[in-house]
Amino acid sequence: MLTGIIGTFISLGLSLPIFATLPSTTNYELNSYGFGSGGTSNSTTGNYALEGISGEVGGQTATTTNYTLKPGFVATQQANVPIVTLTNPSSYYDKLHFVIDQQNNPSDALYALQVCSVPFTPGTLACSGTTTYVKSDDTLGSTLTLADYQTYAVWGSAGGTNIIGLSANTTYYIHAKATQGKFTESAYGPSSNAATVGQSISFCLYTNANCGLGGSVVNFGSLPVNTPTSGGSTIKTDFATNANFGGKVYIYSLNGGLKSLSLSFTITSATTDLTSAAQGFGAQVPSAPTVGSGGPLSAVSPYNVSSNNVGAIGTTAAVLLTSSSPLTGGNAVTNLMARTASTTPAASDYSDTLTFIAAASF
Repeated sequence: MLTGIIGTFISLGLSLPIFATLPSTTNYELNSYGFGSGGTSNSTTGNYALEGISGEVGGQTATTTNYTLKPGFVATQQANVPIVTLTNPSSYYDKLHFVIDQQNNPSDALYALQVCSVPFTPGTLACSGTTTYVKSDDTLGSTLTLADYQTYAVWGSAGGTNIIGLSANTTYYIHAKATQGKFTESAYGPSSNAATVGQSISFCLYTNANCGLGGSVVNFGSLPVNTPTSGGSTIKTDFATNANFGGKVYIYSLNGGLKSLSLSFTITSATTDLTSAAQGFGAQVPSAPTVGSGGPLSAVSPYNVSSNNVGAIGTTAAVLLTSSSPLTGGNAVTNLMARTASTTPAASDYSDTLTFIAAASF
């Protein structure tokens, strides 16, 4: 007896993948690729523009301490990440200087600069402090607008430019990003920092060899009649300031001339040539002042004279020296001269007190 076995057979169809040959050349080989389901190129409305691709993993950031990778078609269109350097080259108290390294971006690329009050967070480059941006007028503002994106040339090219209106004694941190056309804005690049200094002015007045040795008396001794005579020593002035508009040194007199209290008589100060004047008293800066850097420092009329010419020293302050720019190491020499006439009454107590004032134009 035969026992029949009834079986059901199911035919399974198996689809095997077929791999195409990967594209390659003598120098390059593409190890993987895929096909997306579509995208859009430069879809534009009155206010927005969009470019994108679907079906690919794109725009996802892979980050280490030193590098950031953004794969995908759109990411490859980004401008090169710029580098910016911030410095304080001249003891600035209200500005700092920056220079952009454009990293081979084209000439029509635009750059935006972000400033932080504290160091940027490593890796993310986020600002955990007060965030500001360099505006188109070189000041700092709390918002970034399209008008604040400027070309390399507008930002000063290789010479850079200054951020103005800053606070004194403050450190600022800066980094930059670039864009060139639509869909190309880069990430922010490496940061740089610099600090402003405090406002400063220094002033020293002395009659001895240097400021440290001091000295405050100019002694004429005996004044020969009808003879222009210089004081026994000169008045030296050291002056420096980092004020944007420099500064001035003023001079004024207590008596308006050499006065004898015992005789109640004054040899009046005057702007004159003592070679021919009957009598008189005044000051001169006979040689051009010097500076270490900046300036220049200049003597002001009527004191910028020599020989026997002098300028009057009145009882109200007059400008003796001036500079319209910051300077260091400023030095000037002031000479006092007097002449008596045969009619000038003799006395041993002729004197005057001169006051010098230094002021800076911040």
